[in-house]
Amino acid sequence: IAAVDLGTNSIRLLLCQVEDREFKQKKKEVITTRIGKNLLETNTMSDKAMTKNIEALRYFKNKSESFGARELIVIATSAVREASNKDIFLQKVKEETNIDIKVIDGKEEAYIGMLGVTYDICQEEDILILDIGGGSSELILSKGRKIKYSDSVDVGAVKITERFISSNPITDTDISGLSKHIDKSFEKSIEFLNKENIGKLIAIGGTATTLAGIFHEIDIYSQDKIHNTILDNTFLEDAFERLRTMGLKERYEVKGLEKERADIIPAGIYIIKSIMEKLNKDKIFVSDNDNLEGAVIRYSKAFNVS
Repeated sequence: IAAVDLGTNSIRLLLCQVEDREFKQKKKEVITTRIGKNLLETNTMSDKAMTKNIEALRYFKNKSESFGARELIVIATSAVREASNKDIFLQKVKEETNIDIKVIDGKEEAYIGMLGVTYDICQEEDILILDIGGGSSELILSKGRKIKYSDSVDVGAVKITERFISSNPITDTDISGLSKHIDKSFEKSIEFLNKENIGKLIAIGGTATTLAGIFHEIDIYSQDKIHNTILDNTFLEDAFERLRTMGLKERYEVKGLEKERADIIPAGIYIIKSIMEKLNKDKIFVSDNDNLEGAVIRYSKAFNVS
């Protein structure tokens, strides 16, 4: 089975074998294509961005066929669903690759994120999943693989970088604007969640896995090393302060940080650390299982989840 997640910042592929509703083999690949670039300003996906993503989809389809995948599941999230030229893009994809893309809303995105994260954990307590994407962030409170509460917030690492960060190193003025926007955007969710008994925080998405990569100082992404990494708020604060004081080229030298994510990682970190502070949580787990696994569980014939 193959699954593709077309996000605001990147497009990702999961190749997997499933037997008896269990993942037996998994391999992931990511390409930074940033289809959501300047979307906040223009409300459209650029021709260049659409072409780049169609090329990536074609490449992933070829890899899926070489792998022997019997199913190819392709989902698109925040950037595609918000763009005014969404239908033009979907038609181009169909004409040029014969791929049908499922454009999912925030509620469905939260659901498949929960399915992916909870696939391999015994859930006796309430867990809060933070899915920090490029264009939006999902907060999912779950127990026993059931969602108790979810919210999709129009705040993502790409979107708020473009809106609030005007230079690198990042100025105190930019951070002030960023902080106020995040506080206001998550206010309703935080108010609700602070009344709940949350046992564990789990983060998914590129910001979270990149932070784990920086923590381990890895050169090559390792699912085994990233999965279940525990990050405390001291590390997050130190990572943010370290990266905000750097220029872009300096960030290129940071172990575990992909060059293509160097401009948006401070904003992504700030979202996570702000939520943790507001919920009085001092640590967060990083999961490599995310909405790619969730998409397979949700849409594949091998799982038959309704």
